[in-house]
Amino acid sequence: MAYGGAGGQEVFSVILLAGDRASDSLAQMAPCNRKALLSINGQPMILHVLNTLISTQSVGSIAVVVNRVREISEHSSIRDWVSECDPSGRVCFLEGAGSPASSVVAALESLSPEGSVLVTTADSPLLTPSTLEKFCRASLALTDADVAVGLATEQDIRKAFPDARRTFIQLKGGGYSGCNLFALMSGRASRAAEIWQDVEGRRKRPWQLISYFGYTTLFKALLGRLDLQAAFKAVSRSMSLNVNAVVLDDPLAAMDVDRPEHILIADAVLSQGSGATALIGP
Repeated sequence: MAYGGAGGQEVFSVILLAGDRASDSLAQMAPCNRKALLSINGQPMILHVLNTLISTQSVGSIAVVVNRVREISEHSSIRDWVSECDPSGRVCFLEGAGSPASSVVAALESLSPEGSVLVTTADSPLLTPSTLEKFCRASLALTDADVAVGLATEQDIRKAFPDARRTFIQLKGGGYSGCNLFALMSGRASRAAEIWQDVEGRRKRPWQLISYFGYTTLFKALLGRLDLQAAFKAVSRSMSLNVNAVVLDDPLAAMDVDRPEHILIADAVLSQGSGATALIGP
């Protein structure tokens, strides 16, 4: 295990996915046509995430994984940030692979990190150190978990952002949205990433996905008879891993920037500075 947090607590090695597609409309709006460099509240989006990561006690080393890596690592704003904010060299940059899952697999093979691994994305500028720390600590507290996945509830997100278009997983008892936070626990990171890569490869072949997760599970989900706990038990069974949900009480964590209108939301929240939570209410 990797230790180094306050009081010798375990820390996560981080894989920060910052790749994009040429067809991404947000990438086309950004400097060098790179989504990670999209300006949010006056600075590249990825820097908001990097600032959160280096300010979180449970975070150790950080690997930024991105296609055409030099366009990011050699960008003047990134070089200046590394020089000013990362004197100890916690951040490195790695070339990505053909997909998020394959990029994680390649990064793990390259880095061989000790202990648990946190995977997150560069398009989550509203993620805060306090929420990330809660996710990390909750994940480590799941003593039997192989993987932990961060979620926020539809109720919290709609209360905070009633006009925002989001995608929700509808389950018995309510809807949920992902927060782009994945904890791959110590000793299981490589196996979890390889299974993720396998599932990702089936995403354009619906019948293979159905057979992978099982007809009964999918029918129950469609009929609204599957709650969160049952859903994750089914996923765990299919993946031969113990996958757990960590439900966060911060709707900002689920507000990634993947549509042009999300830029306005992120700008509005971040312009409030330390009082950003006041914008979304209690």
